Amino acid sequence: MTANTVYDIFLALPEMERQRHIELVNEYKRNVDTKFSKLSKTKKKEFTYTKQDALDYLLKNIFCTKN
Repeated sequence: MTANTVYDIFLALPEMERQRHIELVNEYKRNVDTKFSKLSKTKKKEFTYTKQDALDYLLKNIFCTKN
């Protein structure tokens, strides 16, 4: 179903049902916005790597012998 089809159906609804549809869409939008705002507020843990960590990674994963 395309957005144009949904819009045509919306226009065919009686005025009372149109208002109810708008309320449902706004409620859905508020719920989605709330979910995304909660996700953006969570802090991501930042990792700090030392030079030794980088060397260990290179030696373990890059400069290793493959059997």
